[in-house]
Amino acid sequence: MSKLTKKSMIQIILVLVLVTGPAPITVNAEVIEKIYAVVNGELITYSELKNTEIEMSRVVQQQFPGSTEEQLAEKIAEMKKNLLNQLIEQKLLLSIAKEKNYEVDAEIEMIIKDIKKQYNMNSDDELKQAIRSQGLDYDEWLKQLKDTSMQHRLIREEIGYKIKIDNAQIMDYYKSNIKEFTKPLELTLDCIYLDKAKYIVPQALSEKMQAIDAELGNGNFEEVAKKYSQLQGAENNFFLGRFKQGELNAKLEEATQKLKQGEHSPWVETDTGWYIVLLKERKDPEVLEYKMVRNDIENLLMAREQEVKLKEFLEQLKKDSLIKIYEEYK
Repeated sequence: MSKLTKKSMIQIILVLVLVTGPAPITVNAEVIEKIYAVVNGELITYSELKNTEIEMSRVVQQQFPGSTEEQLAEKIAEMKKNLLNQLIEQKLLLSIAKEKNYEVDAEIEMIIKDIKKQYNMNSDDELKQAIRSQGLDYDEWLKQLKDTSMQHRLIREEIGYKIKIDNAQIMDYYKSNIKEFTKPLELTLDCIYLDKAKYIVPQALSEKMQAIDAELGNGNFEEVAKKYSQLQGAENNFFLGRFKQGELNAKLEEATQKLKQGEHSPWVETDTGWYIVLLKERKDPEVLEYKMVRNDIENLLMAREQEVKLKEFLEQLKKDSLIKIYEEYK
């Protein structure tokens, strides 16, 4: 595995295990801290917030690789707004989970095994090296992973296991959102394409079109397309592609709506050139059967309900806890 791939993997793992954050910043062996909040006697400090922000910013960059600097800055700023509240909630969950003294060693072992398998790591040493390459202490990372697993166990037991989604709810969602479970129209198209850049003189274009029309009247579309089409960057010079409804150029899509399978359109002008499109295959919209999507709908509804219940659970925890916020994190 390349070093870059390992780094990407670690960034993804961090989004799950950022609970307590790295050690405080030190200067000349003296801890210099600014306290932002106290949760049941436990401090939330600047270094904890800042280091968590840095790591989560890296995760955002990994998740949105094609984003501009401005777009990334917006996403990071949005994430930062809720960072202090997020750490408060994590500490509340973790404190209860520790009181219950959950045993999660077997679960951690399975997670690590899955990580090594997914990223082709052959040993614990290779995983440890990948963790350290990110400037993290392996034992601290392992502790964070354990803390997160304990929180997840708490959420499952206190909330997840108590949520019941019945068949009526699932069927109602299916019927009310049938568009979500409908495969859209799909068209497979061949074409004859003439590039505008190659036909500055109208007479030359007209003569070429007339020659193509004449041969289409007497010959096979594919043979004529191979001979004349100027399509670039395709599997061949005449295969236009497979398109779902809305993906194709609007003028070309309109032309295909009038075609039966095996028929071709007249010339259609676009910004870049002229097309004759042939409808090679048409797959009409298809509604997925209920039994095929039932489990997905159930999981979706459970996740939504759990999100609501978790919010209520956390709000009650906050009311029952001693929380003092000294300053918002900006």
